[in-house]
Amino acid sequence: MSPATTALLSAAADLRLDPIPGFAATFPPFSSRVSEMRRRTASRLRTWKIPQRDAEDITLAVSELVTNSVVHGKGAVCLVLRQVAGEIRVEVTDGNPQPAMAKNADPEDTSGRGMFLATHFARRVEVSDDGYTTTAIFSLSGRQQ
Repeated sequence: MSPATTALLSAAADLRLDPIPGFAATFPPFSSRVSEMRRRTASRLRTWKIPQRDAEDITLAVSELVTNSVVHGKGAVCLVLRQVAGEIRVEVTDGNPQPAMAKNADPEDTSGRGMFLATHFARRVEVSDDGYTTTAIFSLSGRQQ
């Protein structure tokens, strides 16, 4: 079973127990799926009434993390979004055990800033011990939309 499938099954079990339902999706590594995951994230954040500024930051980070998995990962990608204890947790899993890392992109580079942006907006970014999952945790500002 792929790491993305395992992550989806685990998340599905956890999400059933969450008092505030999140979502989980596993999908093939096609660039067209990035915009779909961005839309689904934005929709869920609106449902949760997350302040607009926070929602924009989280949605941008999701876009960057999913793009990173689509471009650099292996096999299917799994995105899990959940609200836990006043924070938003974003988990992205793919089949590449090499951890995602922030790079120093030159000003003229057209890519290479995804992890930098995720670490900028998130309170904390973690990579699982096996390297397959990157988790970004976002604190909410409390500002209203």
